Amino acid sequence: MNCDQRKDLLMLYAAGALDPGESDAIGAHLASGCPRCAGGLAEAEAVLGHLPFVLAPERPPASVREELLRRVAASPRRRQAAGLEPGASTERPLAAPWRAGLWRPALAAIAAALLTALGLSASFERSRQALRVRLDAQDREIARLHETVQSAGETLRVLRSPAVRVVALSGTKEQPQAAGRIFWDQSRRTWHFYAAALRSPGAGRTYQLWFITPAQEKISAGTFDVDASGEGSLEVPLPPGLDVVALAAVSDEPAGGSPQPTGSIHLAGAVPGPSS
Repeated sequence: MNCDQRKDLLMLYAAGALDPGESDAIGAHLASGCPRCAGGLAEAEAVLGHLPFVLAPERPPASVREELLRRVAASPRRRQAAGLEPGASTERPLAAPWRAGLWRPALAAIAAALLTALGLSASFERSRQALRVRLDAQDREIARLHETVQSAGETLRVLRSPAVRVVALSGTKEQPQAAGRIFWDQSRRTWHFYAAALRSPGAGRTYQLWFITPAQEKISAGTFDVDASGEGSLEVPLPPGLDVVALAAVSDEPAGGSPQPTGSIHLAGAVPGPSS
């Protein structure tokens, strides 16, 4: 008998349903250390452990129990087999039908049904998890599109507002191809800054926008990064009390920004006064 043939008997072995000769042969083979059959036995025991959850519990009629007890009480042989008299057999009452093979087809069918149910359950769980991943990705994309629409709407509002002044920034010798625009919403005291054609500032560096007053005081307006196409943006409110700005400039600074400019200036532009 090879391992493929033993595989069909492992379920019956785990259930104690084999003839003594078959059971001893399977046990001896398992004791030899065969890893394949040991794994098959573990699988069979796991399946049998799930059988109580597959079979629906049934409560027999009270008359059946009463009749069974009456027969046990009336037969000394049955009393001894049931363990009610001295010398009672230690063999389980249902062992004989198992050895006779009466339950083998039923056990095989139940085991097959359980394995199928477990397989379908695992497949359903994998499908549910994959669907959840796709839904999460769609939710993130919807949120991103929503933010894009909101940003586009705000940009249109700013461009159409008569209270908005436009400040042009040009690239310096560091990056002559770069350009920038500031849309100064005076009614809300907010700068909407957009940059184009800027190179990446490099590892550990960032770009920083500056308000520069007529007295050459330099006030940080915040940091920003650029994408692969060299575009970046920043929205920042003017600090309280800052009503006049002479220049706007962009420098490269260490990641996180600096309290004062330390790097090269890449964009700069004059900010027209109220009467310009």
